[in-house]
Amino acid sequence: MLEPIRSQMERVERLLFDTLAQVEEPLGSRLRRSLGGDKRLRPALVILVGQMFASSTSPIGEKASTAPFHSLAAAVEMLHTATLIHDDLVDEAPLRRGRKTLHTIWPAGATVLAGDYLLAQAASLIAELEHPCILKVFAETLCTMCAGEIRQIFITKGKTKGKQNHSHAAVEQTALDATGRYGREDYYRSIEAKTASLCAAATEMAGLLAGAGEPQIAALRRFGRELGMAFQIADDVLDFTGDEAQLGKPAGSDLRQGLITLPTLCYLERAEDNAPVNGVLSGQRDDEHVQAAIEAVCSSGAIEAALAEARAHARQSQEALATLPDNDSRHMLCSLAEYVVERRH
Repeated sequence: MLEPIRSQMERVERLLFDTLAQVEEPLGSRLRRSLGGDKRLRPALVILVGQMFASSTSPIGEKASTAPFHSLAAAVEMLHTATLIHDDLVDEAPLRRGRKTLHTIWPAGATVLAGDYLLAQAASLIAELEHPCILKVFAETLCTMCAGEIRQIFITKGKTKGKQNHSHAAVEQTALDATGRYGREDYYRSIEAKTASLCAAATEMAGLLAGAGEPQIAALRRFGRELGMAFQIADDVLDFTGDEAQLGKPAGSDLRQGLITLPTLCYLERAEDNAPVNGVLSGQRDDEHVQAAIEAVCSSGAIEAALAEARAHARQSQEALATLPDNDSRHMLCSLAEYVVERRH
């Protein structure tokens, strides 16, 4: 799908690794390893938005330099990777893309600082663009993502290293719906902060760099947000249906962490017997109970219901592109919206 921008993506890849090439060991090699294996969806969004306007009658023009877009794309990927390093530590996730997570190899303090280093590198690349509005979007997005992660920690009962911390009960209660259970509004708020906000930032910042007008910037922001929502819902579905070898992590990882995602919510709304899932959410997280919960969710129609919502967000993202330049890059963005829902890993 991204073959037409392969050369551009290769330049982003080189910039990512060249930026870290001079970093002192053992930090440099670990950061480069952390950057490996990703789909590079967010950098692709930056490149495609830049090309969409470069090939139009926009003020950016046909001969505008693509180098700033490579820097922006690399910065977005560094920000994304930094948040994954921190998230894995917070969630105590043992694997990421089939590899041991950094916190399982390094001390927690060093892991936090490694993520911080990537954030600083990303900020440096953004600063070099000398575009205050882009820097502002970058900073606001980082704040949004951090706040979303903090809120999720409290939602999952203030876990600290897997132990219950009842002092957070009052904060936790604010995340529960009227029935006393984590609800759809909480879920959507969480994935918007942790996933959709970065996709929206990538497309918005690329539009700003391309010199797009405010109506176009708003359309790009909406496209990125809806795409991010579709991506995360599909990702949560794959946690139940995906192949473990392709996912690079155990099936049911979210359930094992006590996280309630949309497939689980759809199941709890429709199933007469919630015991398999409620048991896992209550702490019975051995392989037997988790597998029984996965099978219960998959056989209940919840997967289909969740995918229907993901497809609805994907359609809304495509609709947001309607007022933007009609060219091959826009068509590729439309195709990406379909891909993020129908992918298998």
